[in-house]
Amino acid sequence: MRKIHRSITAVARYSASGLALALALATSETPLLAADYSAANAGDALTAVQNPANPSPNDPIIITAPLFRDIIPERQLDDEAIGSYGVSTIDQLISEVQAELGDDELPPLILVNGKRVDDIGDIGALPVEALRALQVLPRGSAVRSGGSASQRVVSLTLRRDIRSATITAAEKLATDGHWDGQRGELILTRIKGSTRANIAFRAGNESRLFESDRGIIQPAPRLPYALGGNIIGYPGTSGEIDPLLSAAAGEIVTVTPFPGTGTPTIGDLVAGANQPQLTDVGDYRTLRPKVRNYDMNATFSTPLTPWLTSTASARFRRNSSAYLRGLPNALFVLPATNANSPFSRDVGLAFYGHDALRGESRQTGGEGSVTLAAEFGRWSANLNTKHNETKDVSTGQRQATFSPIAIADGVNPFAIDLAAMIPIRNDEASSYAVNNLIDLTADGPAAKLPAGPLQTAFEGRLGWYHLRSHSTYSVINPDGDFRRSEQSVRATVEVPLTSRANGFLPQIGDLSATAEYSRVHFSDAGTLNHHALALIWEPVEFLRLRAGIDETSAPAPIQTLGNPVVITPDVRIYDALTGQTVDVTQITGGNPFALPQTTKVRTVSALFRLVPRLNLQLSVDYTDTDRRNFLSSLPDQSAAIMLAFPERFVRNANGTLISVDLRPVNFDSDRERRLRWGVSMNKKIGGGSRVPGSPGTHRAPSPSTYFQFTANHTMVFSDEIVIRPGLDPVDLLAGGALGIGGGRVRHQVDANASLTSGGLGARAGVNWTGDSSLVTRIGSTTDTLNFAPVFLLNLRVFADAGRVLPSTKWARGFRLSLDAINITNARQRVTDSAGHTPLQYQPGYRNPIGRTIEIELRKVF
Repeated sequence: MRKIHRSITAVARYSASGLALALALATSETPLLAADYSAANAGDALTAVQNPANPSPNDPIIITAPLFRDIIPERQLDDEAIGSYGVSTIDQLISEVQAELGDDELPPLILVNGKRVDDIGDIGALPVEALRALQVLPRGSAVRSGGSASQRVVSLTLRRDIRSATITAAEKLATDGHWDGQRGELILTRIKGSTRANIAFRAGNESRLFESDRGIIQPAPRLPYALGGNIIGYPGTSGEIDPLLSAAAGEIVTVTPFPGTGTPTIGDLVAGANQPQLTDVGDYRTLRPKVRNYDMNATFSTPLTPWLTSTASARFRRNSSAYLRGLPNALFVLPATNANSPFSRDVGLAFYGHDALRGESRQTGGEGSVTLAAEFGRWSANLNTKHNETKDVSTGQRQATFSPIAIADGVNPFAIDLAAMIPIRNDEASSYAVNNLIDLTADGPAAKLPAGPLQTAFEGRLGWYHLRSHSTYSVINPDGDFRRSEQSVRATVEVPLTSRANGFLPQIGDLSATAEYSRVHFSDAGTLNHHALALIWEPVEFLRLRAGIDETSAPAPIQTLGNPVVITPDVRIYDALTGQTVDVTQITGGNPFALPQTTKVRTVSALFRLVPRLNLQLSVDYTDTDRRNFLSSLPDQSAAIMLAFPERFVRNANGTLISVDLRPVNFDSDRERRLRWGVSMNKKIGGGSRVPGSPGTHRAPSPSTYFQFTANHTMVFSDEIVIRPGLDPVDLLAGGALGIGGGRVRHQVDANASLTSGGLGARAGVNWTGDSSLVTRIGSTTDTLNFAPVFLLNLRVFADAGRVLPSTKWARGFRLSLDAINITNARQRVTDSAGHTPLQYQPGYRNPIGRTIEIELRKVF
């Protein structure tokens, strides 16, 4: 708890001025400028709940904006359903809901009280107590609010009047020990009608975890290095040290510990003959780095006129991680001519350095945005301006040389600290990015058709991007300067073809088509296009069908082009061509020659509303994704990749892998076909009546029980990648893996269930990942690594003390939560055909932390 207190204190100090402003807003009794929310003057805004601060169980909770009245939500949550997730902020809630719905190509379009929000950061830090209801509308619904033809809509309804301060503190521990994490959060919120102000301070900390803490078996070092040093033969480092020592020991001596005396004799070395000193480098290698995060987010939104609303936001963040990469090593050569040598021939002295090689990455950034949202009759427009600056700095230590180091005549190696003489160089890579954006969107009905209004949206966008980089890791092009400008236009249209509500061909049901086209000019990549087409058909109310095609061409991100080169020593990988686990020098960074990527996505989806009173739904989504010039960092564990890019995988004269260059490349193509289907339901089970209290006491609703359940199954039918033109496709479902995770998993199941009642709640989640494989080619022999299925079980329980003890003042707004992640402490098992586990695939590498328990204390004032 002391660490949690320090985290919260650090956050408060980080933005003391912002805290003062927020306190003034939160405690002020002066009404904030606001326009009344009502059906008469809010246009497309969600209808306001008349008494949200003290709701009745019979109040309508889920209220749909007039713009979407003909669309039945895919998911809808009232305040009790929101409470069943046991989360603290709106962004956490949206993240969990999105995970239940599955992966989308685009993030959802966010509406707050019917008005579009350009960034989740403008609303995400609000506490869930500010939220009255949440709706998720199906794919394609975002066109009506200026979004993309393939986007979902997440519509949020806020309470009308709330003033709160929320403090959260949490401690997380690994049950296997040696790792913990802390986080703290302070949120100040004020909502008055259509005006809202929110400031959030967040801090987090995670301790480092060493390889020795999880019993990682280390690969045998190339030479018997040790912290205290060992003496070996030279130049034949595996041969006899000296015939004089072998004669004295009565056996051939190939290694002996470095003596502790400044003037050793042959006799002093006999006792340790062939008994080398050993060092567990796992004590100096981190499985997980030490991490610290700080974040401050402030948002203010208010109407300027009855038809114009402004939103301003600012965010500042600082993240850092520090890791250890093992010990440096060196082979010192002691000539026989050195007067201090007791040997009759040259010998080698194998030493580890005293201190681990360190690395650290730091990111500092900030962004600010101003949005103006206007309404003109049935049309709306958003003007968003944004400025973002980010600075990334990576520092690292590595050996300056790996060549043997000769000890000069006259130098006594037994009287000096040889380990301190290992040459170490310090490197730094940095990048500074500045992005500016102006975006204007307008949407509304363009014409009235027999089946309904023709909805259209138009967008114009201007962007300027600048990235400067510098690296001391490489003398070739150490400095980079990349600039990009963007000018784009986009138009979308939704055409209603038939309509039951409007009586136009009602026997067909509701049928509509959406189309989208955009044209973007990039100063460095030329003009690229995007188009999307979709048909949406609801023949009956319980069935919604959608089929669409979306094709996008996009340039490589400017960071992919211009990131500085970083060279990291002693990175442990599995060499799929030799079957060895080796430590290599890894090169990462940008590739200025990366080409634009084209992605075509074909989708067919169905939503069955099976039992409306239970909100029971069945969803089915089929996705066919075809990517050309597929841009990706180069994986380091694949035999196919190593054979296709031999220049990126450098080996020594013995064929041992010593260096890998993983900078991004364009693969020829990638084609994946998959199906995801699932069921969801939520139902309030009884309760909800008012309990009269005694005069002057708080009147609270009686406990009602709420049950929620979701389950999804993803099946991958095919996934093939062509690495380079002319090469055979790599089947990722048949062992043709491109990374350490093994081949593409064919089956995956995830499910969540929650039960809440009267301020008490429990939420369980399971995730099952099927088996996969990785084909290796060791010489002319092919083998297969088998990745076993993994089952993960998580549980979250929480108690609202204010509902359990309604008469106790301190308990109001206080919640205690317990999160158990990976309850069974499962870790994936990887074996070859003989049943052996390669060192790189030890369970500790697959899941370093294992089972964790987190206790969270949360108080709303």
